[in-house]
Amino acid sequence: MNGLPPTLPEIAGIFGFLGNEQRLHILAAIAHKEKFAREISEELNISRPLVVIYLKQSEKHGLVKGVDRRCDEPPYHRRYYRAQPFEFTLNLETLTQAERESKNGKQTD
Repeated sequence: MNGLPPTLPEIAGIFGFLGNEQRLHILAAIAHKEKFAREISEELNISRPLVVIYLKQSEKHGLVKGVDRRCDEPPYHRRYYRAQPFEFTLNLETLTQAERESKNGKQTD
C-alpha cells in the first residue's frame, strides 16, 4: 500500500487503526516472516482470538496478506499472514488535499 487514503475520514481511520500498540507489534512480528495466528499469539503473549481479529482487520486495510495452507501436523489448515509493504506521508499539503476531497465527496452525495 502506497500513500494515504484520499479523504480525511479515511486518513483518520487508518491512523486510528495503527494507533493501537498491539496491532503494531503484530505487524512487526510478520514484517519479514509469515506466521499463523497461534505463533504470533505465543510470541507476543496476546490472546489468539484477539490476534485473529487484528489480522483480519489488517487484511481489510491492505496492511497484511493471508494465505491458507495445509500442514502435516495439527491444526491441518492454517492461515499464514505476512505484512505488506506500506508507507504513509502526512503533511499539510496532504491534509488540505484530503479536506478538498472530503468536501467534494459530500457535495456529490
